[in-house]
Amino acid sequence: MPEIAITAEPLTGPRCVFLVSRPIAPNQWAYAADLNSAQGSPLVEALFAVEGVSAVLVAHDLLVVTRSGDPGLPLVGPYVRLVRRVLGDPSARAPVDWKTLGKGVAKVLRSHLDSGQVAFAPALIASMPTTEQLRQRVRDVLEEQVNPVVASHGGGVDLVDLIDNVVYLRMSGGCQGCGLADVTLRHGVDAVIREAVPEIGRIHDLTNHAAGARPYQARGSSPFVIKK
Repeated sequence: MPEIAITAEPLTGPRCVFLVSRPIAPNQWAYAADLNSAQGSPLVEALFAVEGVSAVLVAHDLLVVTRSGDPGLPLVGPYVRLVRRVLGDPSARAPVDWKTLGKGVAKVLRSHLDSGQVAFAPALIASMPTTEQLRQRVRDVLEEQVNPVVASHGGGVDLVDLIDNVVYLRMSGGCQGCGLADVTLRHGVDAVIREAVPEIGRIHDLTNHAAGARPYQARGSSPFVIKK
């Protein structure tokens, strides 16, 4: 059997997306906000045992890990931790770096895939919100948090569809074809949606950017491959 390839892509804030070359939970998804909700789900319980993991989303061949000890503020986060440390907060230490955490996550994923065990307990899957509930929550985030910001630059972001927990967006106005559209999506819109609706899996941009005033080439977010 081919070797299991795992690529990690840290996002803005406390999350990292792991893409796996084999389905982790074929055609299923579930989110666990803490260890209690992971009880009875072998894969999710094992992921919570990795130092630094505070929440887990598994969706088919995608894993999104939330890191503990990370305020999610790229610029002021270190200063927040410093103040908390001075005040004696024991949780104020710097978070585990993504490459170290990623090695632990990859080890769990490979072990799970080799074991043939199921990823989730039926109770965890049953506790997930419905597609319509997710759709409404994403609409609310776009309307209340995202569009008021991008509108100041003459742009807009609309929800085209939501299938299972996969989001399809389209940018318009100043965002269509903008040279910073990929940055806006990956490090702005994506981060805001995941913070408010952590059950979301993949987020796809359906915009025809080539038809915009300033076509761009999508840029990545420094993903790294985790070798065995």
